[in-house]
Parts: sequence; structure tokens; C-alpha cells
Amino acid sequence: MDSSIQVITTVIIVFALAVTVIATQVARRRRESFPLRPLPAYDAMPQIVGAAIEADRPMMVSFGNAGLGGNSTLLTLASAELFYQVAQRAAAGTVSPILAVSDTSAIPLGYGTLRRAYQSRGRIERYKGSGVRWFPSGNRSLAFASALTATMSSDQVSGNVLVGSHGMEMALILDASMRRRLASVAASDQLEGQAVAWALSERPLIGEEMFVAGAYLGDSATQLGSVIALDTLRGVLIVGIVIATALLVSDPVVDAINRIIGGGR
Repeated sequence: MDSSIQVITTVIIVFALAVTVIATQVARRRRESFPLRPLPAYDAMPQIVGAAIEADRPMMVSFGNAGLGGNSTLLTLASAELFYQVAQRAAAGTVSPILAVSDTSAIPLGYGTLRRAYQSRGRIERYKGSGVRWFPSGNRSLAFASALTATMSSDQVSGNVLVGSHGMEMALILDASMRRRLASVAASDQLEGQAVAWALSERPLIGEEMFVAGAYLGDSATQLGSVIALDTLRGVLIVGIVIATALLVSDPVVDAINRIIGGGR
């Protein structure tokens, strides 16, 4: 690696760590000091869960084909954090939320996450392992989509959160959700699934937005600091790109202006 690239990389890492530490410390004292950019999906999540509690009906969360031990490990952990935030709120009601998984490695994670959510509310006696359900696995699994569609009807699901690894089969799930007029939040690490989520979901998440549920829905200062650092780096990167582009095109533009003024000489 070129020495200049190493220096730039080191500076970026140090800057990111510094912003994260500062933001975390300030957030522990005054969370409102760092307002997060609005994300409609997370803004609506408490209302969606609240509506499910009032209707005495379950929420359904799906990881899709995401699992532990592979390329989707980080996505699975992020989806588990989102499920925890949903389950923690739903624990105030009488009906347990439903977690649909396709990869068997996500089953114990689901059990642990659901149990932790009820325990955090002091309602561990209401915890039911039947809330975690496995359906047939495989990419673009029509069987998985059919099972989730049937679950909406049989369990009278109140809303859907499809955040994980879903393919084009997500269209069947979201179409059924639309026909039943159910609230839906969707996102996927697969390009086809993300396109479907954007087109059919009421409130889609995009890209890294899937990884920030803890900051938007929870009270973790550390996660809040990480999101602030990410947004800050994004802004710095945009400014850097604009400045670099301006410097690259400035000389040709000046030369063109001089030629025009000079009559083409």
C-alpha cells in the first residue's frame, strides 16, 4: 500500500474514533445534543408496535435467509438488535411478537433475543419460545414467502418488519401485507430484495440504515455515538469529494474561459 494512502487511512480511523468517543461521552449527559437525521421507518416503529398492542395482535419480524457464521453475520446481529427493540416494546402487551428465520443458525439467537427483551421489562414469565419460528430455507425461497403470507392470516399479524436477507420473494410478502392493509418496514442486503422493499414497503430502510436500530430506538450512548461518527464521516467525505473535484476541473475551466475571452487563440 502506498505510504500516502496509509497516512490518509490512519487519519480517517483516528478521526472516526475521536468523534465516536466525544459523541458518546456527550450523549451520556445530554442525548438531545446530537439530533439524528430523521428516518421515517424508525420514527414510525413505536406507533406500529403500539397499534399491535392495542389490537392484541402480534408483530412479525423476519430475518430472511440471514444467519450467523457467514457473510451475513453482521446483518443478522443488526437485525437481532432491531427485533430486540420491537420485542421489548411488544412485551408490554399480552401477545408475543413473531420472529421468522430461514437459517437455522439464527434460531438460538432469536430465542436469546426474545428472552432478553422480556427480561428487560421484568416480564420473563410471559416469555414464550413459540414466538421464534423456522421456515424452509434457501435464497429466493417461495416456500418461505408462502409460509410468512400464511402466518399473516393464521396469526392475524398487525404489522411486518422484514429486515435481513430477502430476495425477490419479498414481493409476495409485501403484496399480501398491502392487501391486508398492514404497516410494513422492509430492507434487504440483496439488490433485488431492496428494490422490492423500496417499491412496495411503506417505510423502507436503505443500506447502513439497517444497522442503526439501537441508536434510533434504544438508549445506548455508544450506539448513538457510532451513528454520529458515521454521519460526520459521510459529511467530511462529501466535502472532500467536492473540493477534490473542484481542484481537478479548475484548470481546464480557467483555460477554456481564457480561450473564449481571447477569441479562441
